[in-house]
Amino acid sequence: MNSKPGLLARIFGRGSRAPVVSSLAAVALNSPLLVHQGHGEAIIGAYLTGEVTSADTEMRTERLELPDAGDTVAPDRSLIGVINVSGALVNRPMPGPSGAGPMNYAALRGTFDELIEDDRVGTIILRLDSPGGMAAGCFDLVDHIYAARGSKPIYALVDDNAYSACYALATACDEIWLSRTGGVGSVGVVAYHYDWSAADERMGLRATPIYAGSRKVDLSPHMPLSDEARASAQANIDALYGMFVDTVARNLGIDADAVRATEAACFQGQAAVDAGFATRLGTWHDLLAHVGASDTEEPTAPGDAGPDDAQQAASTLPQPEASPAPHAAVEKDPAAVLAVAVASSDLPPALAVAVLRRTPQAGEPATSAIEYATAVQDACAAALRGDDTLAASFIEKNTDLDTVRAQLLSMKAEEGRNTQVITAQPASKADQRVADVKAQLNPNHIYKQRGN
Repeated sequence: MNSKPGLLARIFGRGSRAPVVSSLAAVALNSPLLVHQGHGEAIIGAYLTGEVTSADTEMRTERLELPDAGDTVAPDRSLIGVINVSGALVNRPMPGPSGAGPMNYAALRGTFDELIEDDRVGTIILRLDSPGGMAAGCFDLVDHIYAARGSKPIYALVDDNAYSACYALATACDEIWLSRTGGVGSVGVVAYHYDWSAADERMGLRATPIYAGSRKVDLSPHMPLSDEARASAQANIDALYGMFVDTVARNLGIDADAVRATEAACFQGQAAVDAGFATRLGTWHDLLAHVGASDTEEPTAPGDAGPDDAQQAASTLPQPEASPAPHAAVEKDPAAVLAVAVASSDLPPALAVAVLRRTPQAGEPATSAIEYATAVQDACAAALRGDDTLAASFIEKNTDLDTVRAQLLSMKAEEGRNTQVITAQPASKADQRVADVKAQLNPNHIYKQRGN
């Protein structure tokens, strides 16, 4: 007979080993998470099955010496403090069979404070590679880092992913740097409720809760989720989502509607910079060159080979052009202006995200982008009865309208349908076209035309 830990291990990791960190399982179920969907579930599954241990995500702090610091930097500010953040993030330490557990906000705060208080450290870099983690404790740490702005330069280096809770940490820094393949975003909240009642029945188990207070067993895994419990959980998620959106908007200096309009989408490389979700493109070596430490040896991150295996002088690398900081005013940020316009439009969520992801035309106003998306939506609606998935694909690839219509006609022909595809006018004007045809078929109109 399978145990509950074994079932948990199967659901999350589908592995053969089953040492489960019970405290992690407790927070992974029924608790709000700020985590990238696919990456987050993979990390949680790896911990639950013991395939990842604390050794794989051990937080490491480096103090790097600035070369020739005496000539350019005050002697008491000659070090760069680097905090390596990787793997899932939780509120407090969670020791278990897999070790000390994932990286936690409490330890991050303590390490960050040490670097802030160390007079020898002139710059702090958070080197991030995480899908996110728990909501509990995240915003407290974000506010703490945000409050330290101005005391020392604080950089977030996304190497290579910073999603959800980890992205919240990145926004608290003065600048966000990421590589061309780095990913950020996923500003959203998710929680999971697992109903074990059917599995209990198959195993011959019956749970009889004895409780006081009608809401005491709202999220019990031994019974289906009631409508009242779902509504209560959703209200909690919505409140956390509002807090997340407002925090990111404050930290980046952009409008909350622009953040909300992303619908928890993820952005990669230049697209993140264009959306105002990152400051500029740059690698570890680029950032070191920027802060004046181009000859500094790269520290070993968890899972990396030794520093001697991959050394490269930053001075030989092309320096990326500076991009607008995400803290600029919304009216000066075309991506933010577009996001606000999209949020106030009637576009469905799938198409709104597609508009934000597409590469805009040079100098294209936000209204033109929305008009283009609407035209694509209308064409697809006329041909395929409102398939937003296809329309979103066309929009994200920035396919011109003539090509969209040609492909829709081709698709209709392949399907062998006789229905005429409306390409000259959007579906929203179909009723008017029908009225015009009926008017032309009116006998009075026909006789009038004969008389001419």
